[in-house]
Amino acid sequence: MVHNLRMMSWQMINGGGYDWALQMNDKFKSLILNNEHQPLMNYQSLGKEAMLAIPTPEHYLPLMYTLGLKNENEEIYLFNDKAVGGSLTMTSVQIG
Repeated sequence: MVHNLRMMSWQMINGGGYDWALQMNDKFKSLILNNEHQPLMNYQSLGKEAMLAIPTPEHYLPLMYTLGLKNENEEIYLFNDKAVGGSLTMTSVQIG
């Protein structure tokens, strides 16, 4: 969910994230798990950390399409929840 290649750190390539990256990943996960999609769609309003986490939306927008496919009664599961390179998270979403 966090994807800022410009700020990537090769020293953290095997794990670890900047504070802002971990903070936003946690915020995104909380919003997803609580079915609060409006703030996710308007991520620019979530502050400076969100803009660092998503400097350009091409890797983020598929998450919006995926969440749009969720039926009201379907569960959401998160997996591969790992920060790498300081400014990337591999957190993935499964519906159902």
